[in-house]
Amino acid sequence: MRQVPDFAGYVDQTEAVRQKQLEQLAFDQDSETLEKQVRDLMQELEDIQEEVRGIWEFRRDYSNRDNLMALQEQKRRLTKWAMQNGLQS
Repeated sequence: MRQVPDFAGYVDQTEAVRQKQLEQLAFDQDSETLEKQVRDLMQELEDIQEEVRGIWEFRRDYSNRDNLMALQEQKRRLTKWAMQNGLQS
């Protein structure tokens, strides 16, 4: 005869799966929301790309350390945006 697990044991075994099922997936959102997120991401990437171009263009005017710090700031900017919009995995 199969033994039925106690409730606390069952919750421990299944909680991770239950939490995963509660997460909203990309296809759970309406198309307008997804389109807005994609437009926002494209705009943010274009802005960052322009900043990186500027860093590259004027790289000789600044020290390597300053250029590296400027690039790291752009990386932080993109990471922050991704986290705010639920895109960080």
